[in-house]
Amino acid sequence: SLENMEEAITSSGGELETHRDRKGGMRPETLLDSTRSEKTRPHSNEEGEHDVCAALRESDTFWLLHIPGRCVASDSSEAILVEEANGRYRSLVKWRQGSELYVDVAIQTVNNISKTKEIQSMSVACIPNHSQVTGWEIHDAPHSNQAAVTHEGVLDGPSSLVSENQNFGAKLGKRREAQEVAAANTNPTASLLDLIALDDAMANMDKAILQNVYHEKMLLYRNQQVAHKDASTENDRAIKQLWNFRSTATDGRNVSCIAWNKIKHDLLVVGYGEFEFTSQRDGLVAFWSPKNPEFPEWTFTTPFGVTAMDFSSTNHNLLAVGLYDGTVSIYDVRAPTDKAILESGHGVPGKHSDPVWKVRWVKRGADRDETLVSISTDGRVTQWSLKKGLEYIDLMKLKRVPRKTTVVVGTNSNSAPQNQTEAFISRRGSGTCFDFSSKDGSIYVAGTEDGMLHKCSCSYSEQYLESYFGHDGPVHQVRWSPFASNVFISASADWTIKLWNEESTSPVITFQSGNEQISDVCWSPTNSTVFASTSWDGQLEVWDISKSTLKPMVSTTVLGEKLTCLLFSETSPIIVAGGHSGIVGVFRLVGVDRPDRDVNEHRLMEAMASNFSAREH
Repeated sequence: SLENMEEAITSSGGELETHRDRKGGMRPETLLDSTRSEKTRPHSNEEGEHDVCAALRESDTFWLLHIPGRCVASDSSEAILVEEANGRYRSLVKWRQGSELYVDVAIQTVNNISKTKEIQSMSVACIPNHSQVTGWEIHDAPHSNQAAVTHEGVLDGPSSLVSENQNFGAKLGKRREAQEVAAANTNPTASLLDLIALDDAMANMDKAILQNVYHEKMLLYRNQQVAHKDASTENDRAIKQLWNFRSTATDGRNVSCIAWNKIKHDLLVVGYGEFEFTSQRDGLVAFWSPKNPEFPEWTFTTPFGVTAMDFSSTNHNLLAVGLYDGTVSIYDVRAPTDKAILESGHGVPGKHSDPVWKVRWVKRGADRDETLVSISTDGRVTQWSLKKGLEYIDLMKLKRVPRKTTVVVGTNSNSAPQNQTEAFISRRGSGTCFDFSSKDGSIYVAGTEDGMLHKCSCSYSEQYLESYFGHDGPVHQVRWSPFASNVFISASADWTIKLWNEESTSPVITFQSGNEQISDVCWSPTNSTVFASTSWDGQLEVWDISKSTLKPMVSTTVLGEKLTCLLFSETSPIIVAGGHSGIVGVFRLVGVDRPDRDVNEHRLMEAMASNFSAREH
């Protein structure tokens, strides 16, 4: 007990004095005992003359892990030295650019040994919650959000919209009070269109409604089976129109070109521009999607009519646009703006002096960058590089080649035939279209206004590799077969479509079904013997070389429309065709075979050989 301890301390007082006299001070282990002993023993004068001192010392610090930092305080003495070193490094990097005194040297470094560390944590528990709302609450929700911002503390925030049933009435009363306060302090003439995110909400609601309206047509667009009320089956060959991409913003504008995005296969970009010089106006580019067939996702205008477009296959957000004034522009579709990121002209040399009739992104190898190629009626086939701005190289300056004709001089039957050549006012050729070979990315065929096609190489800019004669009018389109590397097809204003073999200067097969200009032609991406064409009389025709070369397999007529361009879809049996009034029709091709890709090339060559032998007989 405490009393016994005190008695023991008191009885040992002589020993305590002995320690004090020998050491000159009190020992720490007896400090507490001596303090407690004061209750039973009075202080002596000798004890009061000595001060008791207790010293606390800090032990040495040792580190388990020490990693020196890379940053220093701005007010430290080392900050000046660090700023000077950083300045010297920045100046070194600045002067290194473009200098021949520096070279890149690769070295091998030793990678630090990494150590994997794992931790465990409790799984997040999710609790479902729900609430009941009415239509007028949804309508007034934007006002309540504004009231929560302007009158802090009135609402509990967004979490009040998700409440338990027992608190629903109380929070609903608060929401009504906030709406009344907001209505009192809000300008009564403010438009509903000024509400935050109202445009996006209405656009999403419009898409949801249209998906229900176009539900059956959307299934056909995706090549899904739909129960038909009539007796027709999916095996009957036909072209069925699903809908038209059309809006008030595009009415009355001529559809000059169309292109699919290479990664978003449902995103269709349409260019609007007039072909005639006297009808020129500003151009328009519209982005259409099946999500909303009645209004484009986004549009932007151009100072001149749009004549050509193409999406990049490497950078899927880059869109190349050719204009009627000869400008070649590059747009980044991720940024909703009508300003091009790169553009020829305005200080950038190489601008075409005539309309650009076609642009195409070309990748000539896995180790080479993608480049842009354009053609114009100024006679230039130009390659554009994006490495340093927009640099150009003329791959070819087209020159007119005379047609050699044989005539008989005089009326005497014994007269010998003589060769005559055309006389040209200008030797410059006018390019209208081109396409690169599917086998060799450096070989392309260019069509001209005088009806001739020229095979050219990117390595030779002075002469043609071959010239093909056969058309009597301007060539509107030429496309290389995606399955046979030596076959291409062309469409002309002379009412005909011609199939060519690159080894022969004469056409292999000629197709004609009407008396109007053929505006466009396109190969099917799934069947090597099938191609489609459009004409100025509104005819959309699908040909199958293996079936017949005299008449199209299926066709349809768009009444009162002059069709100007068409394109196959890569993922569905869909054809899109544009007209002069601003509509883009979406057609579904029914009953066409889809053979394996391995046999497609053989089917095309066999069909061409059989038709050639039949023509000889």
